[in-house]
Amino acid sequence: MNIRVIERGDRLYPPLLARISDPPARLYCVGDAELLGSECVAVVGTRRCSPYGRWAAGEIAGRVAACGITVVSGMAAGIDSAAHLGCLSAGGKTIAVLGTGVDQVFPKSNRRLYDRIAAEGLLVSEFEPGDGPLPWHFPQRNRIISGLSRAAVIVEGAEKSGSLITAGLALEQGRDVFAVPGNINQPNSRGVNKLIYDGACPITDLDDLPRMLGIDSASRAERAPVSREEKKLLELISFSPGMSAGDLAAAAGLSPALAAGMVTVLELKGLVRTDGNALFLA
Repeated sequence: MNIRVIERGDRLYPPLLARISDPPARLYCVGDAELLGSECVAVVGTRRCSPYGRWAAGEIAGRVAACGITVVSGMAAGIDSAAHLGCLSAGGKTIAVLGTGVDQVFPKSNRRLYDRIAAEGLLVSEFEPGDGPLPWHFPQRNRIISGLSRAAVIVEGAEKSGSLITAGLALEQGRDVFAVPGNINQPNSRGVNKLIYDGACPITDLDDLPRMLGIDSASRAERAPVSREEKKLLELISFSPGMSAGDLAAAAGLSPALAAGMVTVLELKGLVRTDGNALFLA
């Protein structure tokens, strides 16, 4: 296993994390460490989630990934796992912040997810390789989940759950906090509903989520001069992340050569990235 150690002050040490009150001295990484410098949104919640919560976490993570944003979570069972899987299924990138050494799989049932994130995303921990899942590790690692992220989305959580700890840390760090309203009859909805009562922004429409987070393709396109035709291509890629250049040309009604040229221009503008033959918003 190739474990990379990134010290504070290194080029790859994430600047957002460096500005929290107690940043970790070093990060142990397996996978694509360049993701530490990407724009991130955290999606977290309870281990004992409902089917609705699992669905919501996957859908939210997929929408975030479709906007070219990295999804951060804790690779715990339940909501965290659903968020990682939703992101990966949308062709996005994800960071798992572990409460163990980066060479440990916890829970053991997440072996396949661990391997997939190592191959397609990034596993990161401040704990030494070989360190096991001590109870105090998980509340401590939550400050890294929020510290890496520009915003945190809480899907389900009881009033004293780890996801509520993450929400509190996010607020202390000056991050935006969003919450998915839950069934008032369910204990694991009490924490998120209280967050909304206390001022967190409720997510009531998944179609509006990117705009609420400020990451929708339209708002990103407005930050660079683009033509009407280029905006159309950005919208098509946002709806079908991972599509090929040929599929994009067909969907836009353009010749393959013209579509390829426009994609190249959008890459130069920093609005589109390619992974092999797959296209994603940058």
